[in-house]
Amino acid sequence: MKTLVTHINPHLDDIAAIWLFKKFNPEFQRIKVEFLKAGVEGVTWQGEGVDSDPEIIHFGIGKGKYDEHKGDVDDCATSLVWKDQKSSSSEHIETLALERLVEWVRLEDTGRLSVGEYDEFSVPAFIRSRDNNEESSRKSIELGSEILDRILKVLKRTESSKIDWEGKEEFETNLGKFVAIKSDTVDREFCKRKKGDLFLIFNVNNHYVQFFTPSHSLDLEPVYRKVKELDSQASWFLHHSHHMVICGSASAPDSNPTKLSYQELIDVVKGL
Repeated sequence: MKTLVTHINPHLDDIAAIWLFKKFNPEFQRIKVEFLKAGVEGVTWQGEGVDSDPEIIHFGIGKGKYDEHKGDVDDCATSLVWKDQKSSSSEHIETLALERLVEWVRLEDTGRLSVGEYDEFSVPAFIRSRDNNEESSRKSIELGSEILDRILKVLKRTESSKIDWEGKEEFETNLGKFVAIKSDTVDREFCKRKKGDLFLIFNVNNHYVQFFTPSHSLDLEPVYRKVKELDSQASWFLHHSHHMVICGSASAPDSNPTKLSYQELIDVVKGL
């Protein structure tokens, strides 16, 4: 049976390396994961030479092609897998997302990420059980793989948002710099990294609408009153922070959509 091998109590980079390798090698979906003790010179699964059997792959141990401890000081197990496998990545958006994910893992494993106030709440902190037994190590790989799947989805959305952002429209208004964008992926977190006082996000697929301001001093109640006046049957919602005016979302899929067009929504802000 095909076997993937890493050390007991695996790090994020070992878990991500296994996850990434399986992603590009579908024949390794039904496999065993075995664990060895780290720090033992020349240790490999069942004493076979590392990389000698194409059905037994070592990650972060054994000093084979996916183990940085053989002298790859700027790499980690994940980045070594990516260098070997990335030519198999054919989807442009996914490739860009994986590049970012692999770089995050590499920087974390080589100690190059800045120390943060909330490091205890980070993925590397809770993905690793720190128990030296096989059961907890296996659970770490299962949990880590699920988390990495979700991170990849988020990163793919971000890469799609970057493309959509090229079609944005910008206006100077009485409320400050106003940016309007049609996109199914742009969200508030993405907008926070951009320059603007007020954003309109228009989801073309679902006709969800969201006005959002990252400013603590800007009150969007005038926007809410105006759209409510123009389309009283729509399910307009003014967030209690007064920083968001929303009509429809994934959390409220049964909301009545607005009949106002994208241009009419833009005109609301320009007319205030």
